Amino acid sequence: MARASRAIAAAPRARTVALNNADGWRTEAFRRKAEARRARRCVECAGALRSGRSPYCSHRCRWSFHGHYFWDAARVVVLRRDRYTCRICRRRFRARELEVDHVIELAAGGRPLEFANLQTVCRACHRAKTVQFARWRAGRTPSRRATQVATAAPEPEGWTSPWFPA
Repeated sequence: MARASRAIAAAPRARTVALNNADGWRTEAFRRKAEARRARRCVECAGALRSGRSPYCSHRCRWSFHGHYFWDAARVVVLRRDRYTCRICRRRFRARELEVDHVIELAAGGRPLEFANLQTVCRACHRAKTVQFARWRAGRTPSRRATQVATAAPEPEGWTSPWFPA
């Protein structure tokens, strides 16, 4: 029994397993920062480092790197990226009146800390979006994404790509 547990512990963990575990996040982040210091490259953008003391070339890279591992940092990065403007109603608000929402909900398979899957929304729009998603999950109305896909122009017959096979 002890041998089997050692073999499991020695085996490298998959990225998805590590990112679902707080200790795994910390371990992966420490490993990436140590590699960046040794290579004298920024851990986020791979730019040259001024010194070996910090693994970041700028404050922007530091916040961006932390945003991949911690929700609070991701929230700050997304609010700044969207310039404190609700992506749905296009109105500007103070930071305390805004929320960061997942474009594709986690329950629908969205990635939790992927910047492309995060958007800034006001409370009213977030509430309406959540109600719409709950109705869609209950089967009462089609999702907005499903109607967008259904109304999109069809792809040409022979369209294929090495990056996204059809």
